[in-house]
Amino acid sequence: MMIKQFPGVVMFSSFAVFGSFPLLGYVVFPTFFPDMTTESLFYSACAVTGIVLFGMGCVKSKFSATNWFLCGMETLLLGGACATVAYTIGQLVDGLVDT
Repeated sequence: MMIKQFPGVVMFSSFAVFGSFPLLGYVVFPTFFPDMTTESLFYSACAVTGIVLFGMGCVKSKFSATNWFLCGMETLLLGGACATVAYTIGQLVDGLVDT
């Protein structure tokens, strides 16, 4: 692999690894808790995602001169806001499209 491609590979790997965490709520929890409803699976996926976002922010603080808690909260709030906007847009589009 050429050195100029390395940042792209790192970015793809990070996206693939951290992007899979929201799915864990739907894949792992039903294995251990088979009676979970769809709604509780959604909330568990949101909780796992929030924990991972906060953790990513805490790790980010190691590379900046910012307090770990503030970095964690910043990442959690920004990621949560982006997820909320994406979910809302998905709900609006779903209402416009006949299935």
